[in-house]
This record gives sequence, C-alpha cells and structure tokens, in this order.
Amino acid sequence: MSEIQGIWWPDDVGEKWRHSVDHVASLDVGLSFCTTRRTAVQAGGNIGLWPRRLAETFNRVFTFEPDDTSRRCLRLNVPPNVEVSAKALGRARGSCGLKHRSLGSHRVIEVDGDITVTTVDALDLYDVDFLQLDIEGYELHALQGAVETIRRSHPVIQLELRNFTAHFGHTDEEIRALLRELGYRQVASAPGSDVIFRWHVVS
Repeated sequence: MSEIQGIWWPDDVGEKWRHSVDHVASLDVGLSFCTTRRTAVQAGGNIGLWPRRLAETFNRVFTFEPDDTSRRCLRLNVPPNVEVSAKALGRARGSCGLKHRSLGSHRVIEVDGDITVTTVDALDLYDVDFLQLDIEGYELHALQGAVETIRRSHPVIQLELRNFTAHFGHTDEEIRALLRELGYRQVASAPGSDVIFRWHVVS
C-alpha cells in the first residue's frame, strides 16, 4: 500500500487516485437532500473515500467492500464511526465470487464463492437517512434486499447508473421502476453518472 495526500491506496493505483478523489465530490449533491443525518449505508466502499466523507456528517456509517486489498486500505482511511464489512450486498443471503479489476471496478460474479452475500434489511436498521450504492451493476439486487429498510426509513438514495446492470441480465429502468413503486422520484444527477432519488409523499 502507498500513502498519497494522507490516504492509503493499493500500490498499483497509478494516477487513478485523482479521478477517485474528484468522484467523491458527487456525494455533496445527494447529501444536500438529507434533512437528518443519523445512519448512512454505503456499498462499494473501495479504499474508503465514500464512507470517510459520509462519516464527517453522519453519526454512523455502514460500508461494504468484499475486495481484500481495497478493504485493507479502507480500514486505514476511515474513522471509528464507520463499520466495515467484507460482505457483498444482494437481494438475499448467500455467497458469490468477485471479479478483480482495476481500482473501483471489482464486480460480483453470481456463483457459489468465498464472498458472503448479505442484505441491507439484515442490518435491521430503523434510522437510515442515506443509502449510496456504487457496485458495478449489482445495484438492483442490493435494492431488492433493502426494500423493508427503505419502506421504514425513506432514505435519500444515490446510485451510479451506467447500464452495468446488463452484466446481470437487467436494465437501469428496472431500478427506476422499483424505486417508483417504493414512492421515489429522481431529484438530481451528479458527476460520475450518479443519480439521486428521494421519497415523495403523495397527498
């Protein structure tokens, strides 16, 4: 691992760290819609930039990063109010594999593997104010495993939507349809293909 500007990175990061630092600024768009900041749930923790930023304003943060190298950096980069998990998020508990790619591009493989899959609902949280997912096309699965939490807490939801759902035989429109069913509508977009959704109370 290497330390660059006070942040720990994998040794092979090269110049990609600059893009990662810039991309995290997109969180500010989603956070602008949060009126309360108790608990944030974040997946695709990578080396910790996203949960580190969330930890500045939330009481506690749950982050998920199944890649070992990224997670070692993550643990060094986040403060104590961040709970780090080596599990992947999905629609149900189980296991999966992981395709290791460049920084920030690791992707779930839907096979019986050595990575434990859990759900947001399994956390049994009642005070989630922000849900952010950047998990390379597995966002639909993670949302399906978070339906009860979303119904209870109505968090602001920020997702990276780049049609990577096609890797798993789905489309981004299925994500939008699910969120509409849950009472959400898109309220903003942010740099890096991020889209922000907010629960809308129908009068």
